[in-house]
Amino acid sequence: MKSYDFEYDGLCLSDMGYIICRFDAESSQTVSNGSQITFNTTSTLNGSKYEQTSSEYGECLETTIQICKNPCLGDDMEIPFKELRDLMSWLNRKEFHKLKFLDGDYLDLYFEASFNVSRIELNGKVYGLELAVTTNRPFALREPRQIIVKNLIKNGKKTIHDISDEEGFIYPETEITINEAGTLSIYNAIEDRTMVIKNCIVGEVIKLDYPVISSSISTHHIENDFNWVFFRIANTFKYKKNDLTISLPCTIKLKYSPIVKMSF
Repeated sequence: MKSYDFEYDGLCLSDMGYIICRFDAESSQTVSNGSQITFNTTSTLNGSKYEQTSSEYGECLETTIQICKNPCLGDDMEIPFKELRDLMSWLNRKEFHKLKFLDGDYLDLYFEASFNVSRIELNGKVYGLELAVTTNRPFALREPRQIIVKNLIKNGKKTIHDISDEEGFIYPETEITINEAGTLSIYNAIEDRTMVIKNCIVGEVIKLDYPVISSSISTHHIENDFNWVFFRIANTFKYKKNDLTISLPCTIKLKYSPIVKMSF
């Protein structure tokens, strides 16, 4: 990745008068693309074959980058003590925050990260910082995607596509506005999976944010009418379509961040 700027927790590195740089580094390097999978196996046939028992991501994305003052803004490249404190306060946080690298291919991607910071000194003066980036996932995320599904008839058929790079499923933030009273069921053929909510009321707004469900109607004890099978979208390598059958007329708003198997 080639980038000179990043945005962290809503503030850009360039806003602070700094750029991404490299101190005395070679021009080429081998970089992991993230999503490193650990395959757990067990021996069979006297060790002539190993059967896969499970697999998992063994680590979150990590990298190291260096920054310095933007030389286009002046000749004095030394980082003063106050600016160093400001940078530490911004970057060295106990919680993960949204990190975006402002490079063309990465503009729609983000990570959740924090930094450990080391000084790069010359003759006791600070001229750069080395940032050890730690994230909370083994891959990047795409900026949240919103899908609106309007079902106007009973048992209407709708299709949506999951654009994640990762096979499997994601629980999207889901908001359902009911347009006809009754039992709402949403069947997703890709997983042969059905979510059911009974006793729905016209105008009721139901929100699902796994593992929480709520209703805009205080008298509807939705926890008793829910089968606790949360709606989710899924994909395989070859098949991305989620073919839905929706029992009641309603409007469904979905929001999720697709997985992107890229590193820094």
